[in-house]
Amino acid sequence: NCLRNYCRIGFILDMRLNKKQKKDLLFFIVPLILFQLNELIKADIQIPVLGYLLRCHLNDYFGGISFAAYLNFVLSLSNWTSFQLTKIRHFLVAGLFCGICWEVITPIFMQSSTADIWDGVAYILGMLTYWFFCIKWAAENN
Repeated sequence: NCLRNYCRIGFILDMRLNKKQKKDLLFFIVPLILFQLNELIKADIQIPVLGYLLRCHLNDYFGGISFAAYLNFVLSLSNWTSFQLTKIRHFLVAGLFCGICWEVITPIFMQSSTADIWDGVAYILGMLTYWFFCIKWAAENN
């Protein structure tokens, strides 16, 4: 009760989520968990191509999935529900925008950040993975 009275988290605990919002939370949280698991193992993988993908691009792929789910979840709670990502072109544009922001603009301002076109591709593939599962989810629930 103390938590509910003094923290904003009480709002989340009291929320009644629909199936799509629950799916979005799942697609937000699971890739974050996989991201953390990859952080733990990626340095130890000695298989050349697999190790490279795990160290350099897999977390960006997970980020694309999580970011798409996060956007749709937040938009579902807002007054702008019509702006949710629903069509493949929405996901392509959002992934491209992420790639431009994180791989082109961020390295200008952060010395530790590097630009990598393949990370941009990974964001787009992550977004498209989310889109694919949304289409599959919608087909199964109709």
